[in-house]
Amino acid sequence: MKGPIVHALCIWALVYPIVTLLLLGMQALELQIAIGLKALIMTAILVPLMYFYLVPKVHRLLEAN
Repeated sequence: MKGPIVHALCIWALVYPIVTLLLLGMQALELQIAIGLKALIMTAILVPLMYFYLVPKVHRLLEAN
């Protein structure tokens, strides 16, 4: 049971700061767009980044320990 919980927490620990940075970036650009479009932009960046890069790194890191 410990394994999936640790994986989930590690992935969450990566998602949270990325979402925060994306929101801050959109705020700094003063984008006046609908929330749905903001979500679309954020997920278009976040999902491939997580799927192809960050999640495999987390899995390799946790398997090494």
